[in-house]
Amino acid sequence: MEQVFEITANHVPGMLARVESIFRRQRAAIRGFFLEGGEGSAAHLTITAEASSDVANLLRKQLMRLVDVHAVADSSQTRAFAPPESSFTFKEKTA
Repeated sequence: MEQVFEITANHVPGMLARVESIFRRQRAAIRGFFLEGGEGSAAHLTITAEASSDVANLLRKQLMRLVDVHAVADSSQTRAFAPPESSFTFKEKTA
């Protein structure tokens, strides 16, 4: 079952590798991710992964134990991965 994790963390070198290693250790396959934020500022990371609800709860707890992670949003419903709407604009061209 697909789970969505919305993580707010400091954007420091190695942060993404530490987050990925938690998913790897729990054997939760990452299906997609979107990282927004610059070096040295707060980063917003959205990860979609294959995990049961028990594994998802364990992942959230382990992510919160990382020093650079500020928050892990609890996604109660499953949804397909998509970057935030604010980062994409579509304008229709008329003839």
